[in-house]
This record gives sequence, structure tokens and C-alpha cells, in this order.
Amino acid sequence: MSWEGTEKRNFIRANFPCKILIYTPSEHALIAHTENIGSGGLRTIIEENLDISSIVGLEVFIGGTQIICKGRIVWVVVKAGFEKSDINIWDTGIEFYEISERDKKTVKNFVDSITDDQK
Repeated sequence: MSWEGTEKRNFIRANFPCKILIYTPSEHALIAHTENIGSGGLRTIIEENLDISSIVGLEVFIGGTQIICKGRIVWVVVKAGFEKSDINIWDTGIEFYEISERDKKTVKNFVDSITDDQK
């Protein structure tokens, strides 16, 4: 099943692969990269189906800056092309849940610089 819903984002996102660590509720870490990122959250592709509304720990690496915060899983869909595969790949949207204003501003400035370069 691929995403066919209405776009509900409140923040501009940049298509940029930042390295992230996701600390799951079952207390293990997933290493991934963002598909896109904005000051409100990020999208990533991982090999684990996390429960919607669950809270995860996040480390996001933007350039030379490390942002540590919490995130809330807001949507999860099977990655297009993998619906009937033996490999489970999940397209996952994570909203920043507990993030400092300073870190939110760091993400916003980063996204603004990337999207300005793409104009």
C-alpha cells in the first residue's frame, strides 16, 4: 500500500539524507537516514514497523550538529514496491515531540538553506 492521502504538513521539508538514530520503545536502536526533514519532523525508511503514536528517542545529525529529542510516530506505510516482498521496509513519519526551541530553530535554518538553494 502506498501513501495516497492528503498532505497535512505545517512545515516546509527539505529532501536531504541526514543520519539519524532511532531509539525504539523496545529499547534498541535503528540507524537510518532521513528522506526529508522539516522543523516539525522527518520521514525515514526503516526495517521495523513502529506503532503509530509511540514515542521514540531521536538523534539527528545535521552537518556538524547533533540534535537529541523525542519523536512521535505519526504514520507508517509499507514502502512502495515492497508490499509483496519477503523484506519488510516501512516508510515512517516522525513528528518532533520534545525538542528544544534552539534545536527546532537549527532544523528550520538548515531546511531554509537547503530549500533556498533548490529554488
